[in-house]
Amino acid sequence: MSPPALHPLLQYSQHDRELGHCCPLRWDLRDSPRSACHVAAPDRPLSEFELSQHATNPPVSCLRITCGIFPEESWVLEARNWLGVTVRNVLDEIFATVQRQITYEEWDKFCPKQRNRVNVVFDTRWRRSMDPARTREHGVLRSDCLLQHTLFAGLSAELSSEDTYLLTLGRPKR
Repeated sequence: MSPPALHPLLQYSQHDRELGHCCPLRWDLRDSPRSACHVAAPDRPLSEFELSQHATNPPVSCLRITCGIFPEESWVLEARNWLGVTVRNVLDEIFATVQRQITYEEWDKFCPKQRNRVNVVFDTRWRRSMDPARTREHGVLRSDCLLQHTLFAGLSAELSSEDTYLLTLGRPKR
């Protein structure tokens, strides 16, 4: 049986679809999902209508999302909605997951080189924040572990697991 079809806004394509992007949605995971917009119209955020659309056709009540950057099972996301998972549910769950503080166990699994890279991103983030002391006190977030791969590049069906999709991330263009 084939997986449910993803909403076009969420679909990853290995080929550039719009203006050099592999997904029609432009969103930096460090920012609120409300900042997500169309690649073709960066000044126009997604409408309430678009956000309320089902993420799949037919609708599913639970959509599992994995990402190769997050090897831990604890980083697997599950967007849930008994009426059918929406585009908003997916974006909100991804954002909530990357905004969580990493655990000591997760930190210990990083090699020293990876820890140094994450520390550079973390230091930059807390120094630039509106409340540096509070931000630093909150600690390293999963979004810091993404390093430079912070752009949503879309979801694609994981053929080995029903209702599971792979999150692809991209780097902001300079």
